[in-house]
Amino acid sequence: MTRRTCLKRWLRRIACLALTVSLVGCSDSNSKPDSQTDSQPVSVTVKSIREQAVDEYLALIKSTDYCTHALGEIDGYKYTNSLDALWYSYERGARLFEADIHLTSDGRAVLVHGFEKNDYLKRIGAQYYPDEYEKEDKAYIPTHDEFMSWRIQGRYQPLDFEMLADFIRAHPDTHVLADVWSQDFEGTKAVYTAMCEACGYDEAVLCRIIAGGHTQEMIRAVKEVYDFPILNLYFSDEMIDDTFTQEDFITYCKSQGIQSFSCADSYCTAERLAGFEGSGLISYVFTVDDPERARVLKTLGVDIVGSDVLR
Repeated sequence: MTRRTCLKRWLRRIACLALTVSLVGCSDSNSKPDSQTDSQPVSVTVKSIREQAVDEYLALIKSTDYCTHALGEIDGYKYTNSLDALWYSYERGARLFEADIHLTSDGRAVLVHGFEKNDYLKRIGAQYYPDEYEKEDKAYIPTHDEFMSWRIQGRYQPLDFEMLADFIRAHPDTHVLADVWSQDFEGTKAVYTAMCEACGYDEAVLCRIIAGGHTQEMIRAVKEVYDFPILNLYFSDEMIDDTFTQEDFITYCKSQGIQSFSCADSYCTAERLAGFEGSGLISYVFTVDDPERARVLKTLGVDIVGSDVLR
């Protein structure tokens, strides 16, 4: 039998099937009450970008044990937050990332482990201060152009949020936990506004950012800038005290639509983790590079271990 003969028979069968469906439809319509029309609209559920991003995030949490800290270690270097580290980690299977995001002196969002601490110079690997600047007493915050002209550890490409947004658009299977450190309301608002502006308020990007902060004030600032569908709150003594208990923390997260909390490994005890049992909150613990410690944390019920090297 030739291909053309097969095609003709297939088309005839499709035509017959269509006619049968049409006749059945007519028969059914005759039995409908007068109040119903012959043709009813078909209800098709199409998920929004936001819903799809959240669903894929929850699926990712179930399928992975690790979040790649500061975009991951590369060539033995940690905290680079570099494009090279991002690609290196992605090509080795990482899809859930943590990134440090701060502002340059001209208000642009870039990926760096802060400018305020003197140790950031060690993290990026070079002395970029102008000669006349007093390194020991003050932090030097570069302009966007200055920062992007550097090479982290002398070799790696720095990232700004615009470049990260381009990567997310090209790789929509990724989600990024934004660490903007502990800031006041206005500082938090400034960083998240710069992030949104850098990607043109692109929903396809921002719905894959796990936004949040360390305090209720920071959460308020984040929500004022953009309605991020995925939120995280830092769990530490910065929030927890005699007037605001762990139970209050859980209640607040639920009231604000916050899906997860993160905390330092040093703050993560079996007792504190037990307090989250049944809360439904996703747990992140940072930063753990020891496989045995990661195993213990998983045994205690931690969902995601933040690590430079573990995958």
